[in-house]
Amino acid sequence: MDLSLTPSQILIRDSARAFVRRHAPKAELVRQLQAGETWDPAWFAHFREAGWTGALVPTAFGGLDLDPLSAALIFEELGRGAVPSPLLASSAIATCLLRGCRPSEQRDAALTAIADGTMILVPALREPDTSWKGVGVTATALTGRAGAWVLTGSKVFVPFADAASHYLVSVAAPGAAAPTLAIVPAGVAGIKTRLLPGFIQANHEIVFQNVILSESVFVQAEDRSFDESLAVARVMAAAYQVGGMLEMLDMSVDHSNTRVQFGTPIGRFQRVQDHIIRLLNAMDAAKWTTYEAAWAIEAGRDGVARSYLAGSTASDSYLEAANAAHEVHAAVGSDPRFGLTLYTRISRSMYELLGPPGWQRRQMADALAW
Repeated sequence: MDLSLTPSQILIRDSARAFVRRHAPKAELVRQLQAGETWDPAWFAHFREAGWTGALVPTAFGGLDLDPLSAALIFEELGRGAVPSPLLASSAIATCLLRGCRPSEQRDAALTAIADGTMILVPALREPDTSWKGVGVTATALTGRAGAWVLTGSKVFVPFADAASHYLVSVAAPGAAAPTLAIVPAGVAGIKTRLLPGFIQANHEIVFQNVILSESVFVQAEDRSFDESLAVARVMAAAYQVGGMLEMLDMSVDHSNTRVQFGTPIGRFQRVQDHIIRLLNAMDAAKWTTYEAAWAIEAGRDGVARSYLAGSTASDSYLEAANAAHEVHAAVGSDPRFGLTLYTRISRSMYELLGPPGWQRRQMADALAW
């Protein structure tokens, strides 16, 4: 297993790092947060120009179809900058879900639109009062109108729903032998969205009140599970979290070397060193399980199981790393103007993005037939 980066991967990483430095410095992200802005839509032109919107889209539909590690480097750098955007939701999670669906005109058109940046497709998967895989939104045939269906129900913790041009909604459809998804235009009548309160980043509730759709919006999974197609998405989410941990580590080391207390840098105190080691250990565990999962998917070596390990490790580690970073920074770390809380919010928001860590570990055990 060789996890060293190739020259082309280094170029991908450096271009993403340059974008963050030029267009999304911490001061700008703090300003956005204080102004109540969830993200900057102008960034999407840069994403499209760089090809990141189609990073995981097959070349047949205009995408780059990058290998998992190359694509992960993009999200790692965006995570390192705490850049808020729907790119992970649309160009990673939704794209992977569509790749796991049966070929159809609707699916192929969506993949093409994601790649060229004309569609921001945000997955709406989580249900109130159920596990993340539960499906309560129903699609029923509309009496008296051939080919028309009615969508009812609600979804919660939908990231960047306000940025979506379309939603990718998991639905319960009568007679469907495999999981069914609906590609729903965000502006259709009967949809209401609400920004969820709390210390989380741009998560929404979406309510579907008798939304009338044509039968053509539905796409179905190739089999009874999206586990294999979502393996790459889990790695992308983990990579975004790894990037955040790398930045918090740098911030904490820098702060420990420059903050002076009792006439000496606080980094010389054993307890501060303990917190930095906690952060380092959490970051290392997440980074190398993520990179290994990316390699395993490409090599065909238990990629699904390893993606569950990467996802669960990254979520647990990001939470631990954020807590340790706050222990190092103490009071100043809780000041939103300092920038550390940008990462703390993400650590809470992404903790159960594709399933809670305990559930992912159980899925890993099942995948390995333990």
